[in-house]
Parts: sequence; structure tokens; C-alpha cells
Amino acid sequence: MTLKHAAWIHGTSILLETSSWSALRQGFFTTVRPSNGPNSGWVHFAIPTPVIVDGKRLKAQSAMIRFSTGSQASIGAFHVYDGEKKILDHNGTNYHGQLQFVREVIPGTPEVLWGTGISIRVDFNGSGPDAFIQLISAGIDFY
Repeated sequence: MTLKHAAWIHGTSILLETSSWSALRQGFFTTVRPSNGPNSGWVHFAIPTPVIVDGKRLKAQSAMIRFSTGSQASIGAFHVYDGEKKILDHNGTNYHGQLQFVREVIPGTPEVLWGTGISIRVDFNGSGPDAFIQLISAGIDFY
């Protein structure tokens, strides 16, 4: 398969589902820290999505994320959506560490119909100084 389009979005554009968490947006990434509330929650990336290129509907092949975590944070789930349809459902992950790049293959390489988004569940172990995630960017490869 020949890559037709790669769409990425910068980490400064993330959306937090847990509104009590803090998100410090800086030029190079967004640092997310927990509040006194829930220690797990969802962070969303709305990916710019070309659905048709040169008269052909594109297919989503893989989704990627770049990030760093402190020792008290990890990514526990990685999901991808096309509109309301979940096209990747990877739970039970434990992604963590400095300057990580994770690539997930989207099963069946589905055609894209409505626009894509990447959602990650961030898990914090407490609220100490190492309870943070720095979200750099996220993207999807289309074929």
C-alpha cells in the first residue's frame, strides 16, 4: 500500500475530558497533571482528516502518538474513532517513559467516512511531582 496522506496534530491542541486536570500548553507540548479528583481520564486529539483524495476514499492504516511521562503516569488505553465508530480499541496498555513514539495498526484498514480522533486514557499513580504526561503530537497514516 502506498501512503496517500499523513495527518498529525500538535499536542497543544489536546482536549481533556476531566476538566479538573491542569493542562499547561507550551510551544513544544502540553503537560497534563491530575487534580484531587480522578486519577484516570481521557485525553482527545482531533485529527485533520482527508476522507477523499483524487476521487478515492482513504483508509486509516495506523495511528501514532509522541509523548513523555513522569514515573507516576502512563497511557492505559489507545482508541481511534471515525465519527462515532471505534476503529481501534487497544486496552491494557502501559505506555510510559521519556520521549516515546507508539504506533498502533488499525485492524482491517477501514475506509474513513466522517473524520478521525485519537483518544488515550491517562492513568496517574498519585499526584506527586512525577505525576505528569507531556503530549507532543498524534497522527494517522492514510492509504
